[in-house]
Amino acid sequence: SDTAGGGRAPPPPVGPIGAHVRLKQEYSSRAAGVETALGGWPGASAFIAASNADERQLLRLIETHAPKLCSVRILVQQREARFKPAPSRHPDVASVLDAVEVDDDQAFNALLNFYSPEALLIGGLTDARQLFKKRVPFVAFDADGMKHYLRGELEASEQTGSHTARGLMRMDSAAVLSGLEQRQAAAEAEAA
Repeated sequence: SDTAGGGRAPPPPVGPIGAHVRLKQEYSSRAAGVETALGGWPGASAFIAASNADERQLLRLIETHAPKLCSVRILVQQREARFKPAPSRHPDVASVLDAVEVDDDQAFNALLNFYSPEALLIGGLTDARQLFKKRVPFVAFDADGMKHYLRGELEASEQTGSHTARGLMRMDSAAVLSGLEQRQAAAEAEAA
């Protein structure tokens, strides 16, 4: 549509990102690892704005109409056609991208730009040890959300997310608001 000044209206923001991501059924046992690789709560609840001006406008709208959403992350990226990810260095191991379907090009691009969708999905430490032996750099997440990686000579495993899936994919705005309210209540209870 056209704006009053005769220009084109900016495209609406996209989000929350989790509303555009669906975990394929055959990967349901890996949901915690997938959610962790895709940024956990901050990633799933994030919105995408096409410019800094659109980000500021979205923030003003949130502050005015939904102040509880003020802590939602807004990612700024230009609108572009869906990216084509680089081929995996480990084609014999499933990646997070193999495990999800993303129904919006901007959400897909944001996942590639800001999170780890090219990360591998592995069963656990035994699989990580097999990858370590190959000496080819990787980042992987297991079914418990544990992160394993090889960078140069550094082999590491660390707990980075939840041990259980939290249902962050296909979330809607009501789920985002509910989650933010729960996080705020928990922070207030902890502070008391």
